[in-house]
Amino acid sequence: MRIAIIGGGICGLTAARRLSEAGHVCDVYERWPGLGGQAATIDVGGGARLERYYHHLFTSDRHIAELYEQLGMPDQLEWRDSRVAFLARGRQWPFTGPIDLLRFGPLPLRSRLRMGVVVLLLQRLANDPRRFERITARKWIQRRMGRAAWNSVWGPLLRGKFGERADEIAMVWLWSKLRLRRSIRGDEARKEKLGYPRGSWETLLQALARSIQDAGGRVLIDRPAARVSLDGDGFAVTPGAAGSFRLGHDPGDFEPDAEPEHYDRVLATVPNDVFRQLLDPALVSGIGDEYLSKLESIEYFTALCLLLELDRPLSNFYWTNVAEPDLPFVGVIEHTNFVEPERYGGRHFVYVANYLPAGHELLSLDAEELLRRYEPGLRRINLAFSAAWVRGMWLHREPAGQPIVTVGYRQRIPQLQTPVAGLMLANTTQVYPEDRGTNYAVRLGEQAAELMLTGQAPPTKPASARKWRLRLRVRRRKEPRRRWLKLRPPARPA
Repeated sequence: MRIAIIGGGICGLTAARRLSEAGHVCDVYERWPGLGGQAATIDVGGGARLERYYHHLFTSDRHIAELYEQLGMPDQLEWRDSRVAFLARGRQWPFTGPIDLLRFGPLPLRSRLRMGVVVLLLQRLANDPRRFERITARKWIQRRMGRAAWNSVWGPLLRGKFGERADEIAMVWLWSKLRLRRSIRGDEARKEKLGYPRGSWETLLQALARSIQDAGGRVLIDRPAARVSLDGDGFAVTPGAAGSFRLGHDPGDFEPDAEPEHYDRVLATVPNDVFRQLLDPALVSGIGDEYLSKLESIEYFTALCLLLELDRPLSNFYWTNVAEPDLPFVGVIEHTNFVEPERYGGRHFVYVANYLPAGHELLSLDAEELLRRYEPGLRRINLAFSAAWVRGMWLHREPAGQPIVTVGYRQRIPQLQTPVAGLMLANTTQVYPEDRGTNYAVRLGEQAAELMLTGQAPPTKPASARKWRLRLRVRRRKEPRRRWLKLRPPARPA
C-alpha cells in the first residue's frame, strides 16, 4: 500500500516506521520546517539544539525507551537526578520526595501527612482509572486530602494550567500524573530520575526519518497537506506550498503547490480541528455527525513557551511549579540545571511555561513584550533577575497544546478508525488516561499502525497489579478537626 501520514511528530514518524517495516511505502507531510511536532528542536547556536517545548522522560516511559533500542541507539538516553521546587509564599520550596513534603511550610503539618499518605496509596493501589473519571479533581482532593491541600497545592497548580476551567478537570487527569508517570519506587522515593537524549530529540527524529526513507518513503518537511479528498478507491492528498507554516495551522489558508497524490490509506496525526479542516465535503459527509461532534467536543488550551538564554543560572532547581496566583506563568524549567551548561558552551537555558485559552491577551505578545510581563514574576524566583541577563529569546505557541480533560472525557474520545474506511486519526486527545507526552506518542503511533495493518489495535488498559480497591474515607467524630484515612480491602465474594 501507499500511505500518507499527515504530521511529522513522534506519533506520525513512529507509525510510518512501523508501516514501512511491514512493506508499505509512506509519505510524511509536515507543516513545520522540521520534524517532531511538539518535540521539534531549534538551533540555538554553537552547534546545539533544544526543543521548542521542554521535554524529559520518566523511568516508567518504556515505549520510547524500547524505540531507542530498536533503532540501535539505547545509549542515547541519559538518566539524571532532578530537583523540583514549588513556588509559594514568595519562595521556592524543594518538592522532590517525601521529606520535602514534610518540610512544605505553606501546608499545615497534619495536612502534609494526610496528603502524603493519600498520594502514596494512589501510587501503590489505585490501578483502575475509571474510579476517577466521573469526579472532579477538586471534589476528590477536598474529600480525601482536605481543603488545605486543595487551597495550597493542587488548586493553584490546576488553576495555573487550566485557569477558570480548573474546577472542572476530572480527577483521572491528576491520577495519571501521580499513578502512571510519577510512581515512587526504590531510590526514586528519595531522588527522582528523569531521562533526556544526548544531543536533544533530533537524533531520534532523524533516525526515524532515515528508516522511512530507506524503505522507499518520503519525509517532507515544510510541506503541509492542504486537502484530503476521496479518489476512486483511495484518497488524494493535495500538498501545500513551502512557508505555509507562517500562515498558521488552518489548512484552508495554505495555497496548493502541486497536483494531488493518490494514496490507499491516510493517517492524520494533527489536532481535531486541523483534521476537520483538511477534509473535503465528501469526506465530511462520509465521516458523519457523530464522529465530527466528538472532534468538536474536546477543547484545548494553547501552550505558550518562552525559551530564554541567560548568562548565569536563575535558580538551583530544574523544575519549578508556580502556585502564586498573581503570576502570569505556571512553570519555570531550567534546562541547564538538568543537563549541565557545559554541553551548551557554558550557556544557561530556561523555559517559562504557560497554558492559556484561545484569545488570551498574552498570546498576542511578542517575545520582548512577554518577557517584560514575566520579569516581575521571575524576580520572585531570583530577586536579582534582570532582563540584562538575557542573551537570546525564542517564543513558540501551540494552539492544541493541552486537551482539557473534564468529567466524562472518555465518551468524547474519537476512535482511531474514522467511519471512512482507510482514513484514521491519531492525536493527543486519544492518549488516555495518560496525559500527552513523547512516550505515549510512540505508543499511539504503534497502535495506529497495528490497527491499519491488522484491523485491531493492541490493548491500552494499564495492568492492575493488585485487586485491592482504594477507599479513602474522611470521618468526623465529635471533635470537628479530627480526621483520618481508612484503607479497606474489597469485600470477598460469597
